[in-house]
Amino acid sequence: MKHLFALAGVIAILAMLGGCVGPEALYRATPVAKDTVWYSGSEFVTRTKDSVTVSVAFENELNGVMTYYVVIGNTRTAPVLVSPEQIHYDGECYRLREVEDPNTGYFSYEPESWKDTVYAIDPEKQLQGLDVQMAQTNATYATNSGLNAAAGLLQIVGDVATIEQHKTREQLHQERRSSRELEESQVNNNLNYSLQSASLAEQRAYWQNAALRKTTLFSGNTVGGRVRIPLRKGTTKMYLVIPVGTSRFSFVFDVRPL
Repeated sequence: MKHLFALAGVIAILAMLGGCVGPEALYRATPVAKDTVWYSGSEFVTRTKDSVTVSVAFENELNGVMTYYVVIGNTRTAPVLVSPEQIHYDGECYRLREVEDPNTGYFSYEPESWKDTVYAIDPEKQLQGLDVQMAQTNATYATNSGLNAAAGLLQIVGDVATIEQHKTREQLHQERRSSRELEESQVNNNLNYSLQSASLAEQRAYWQNAALRKTTLFSGNTVGGRVRIPLRKGTTKMYLVIPVGTSRFSFVFDVRPL
């Protein structure tokens, strides 16, 4: 009964905390340019320079990361290098700064603006990091499996050694508890490994297949993919710069909360 009251108290606290925490604000980036084209619900801005065409559309913002879809086409006779890790934005940021009046001691808020440069997340580094995490996950799973196997073997050896001995009720209870703990450890190890492996595989599939990757783009070819860029708090205008070969393509977006 005490456990039921304790559980009810925990649930009540969680419900109270959940009611006090609201969702984080989501942001949307809208292109400033008027010559846009809508395709499948996304508003694309297109620029052409030196026989290279770049189209960009904002997709979404989640957990402080902006996602853009970028399409690059090359009609030059020579190939060009697409380098997603060089994509960046120069942002105009705005916030209210707290200022203390030296005469009265009261605080007021003054507008403050600054500019910031933020680079896109590098897909190649993400894939390398995921490979390291997968190797660590495999090693941890193998280690825990080995420990569980060794514990199980010791348990069997102990049972064989005491098979003809009369065991007390406390000894039998301890053996059953040890067996349950070993079984739970094995189940948890398998479950954690499955969850971590699935999560890492899903992330790897995104960076490998959905993201814009570093590409030597030959004449007559087109490449497209998603680009993720962290959103600095207070950014109100985003000057997105996409370098392709020796050319730089600039796109301006207004950033507003939904």
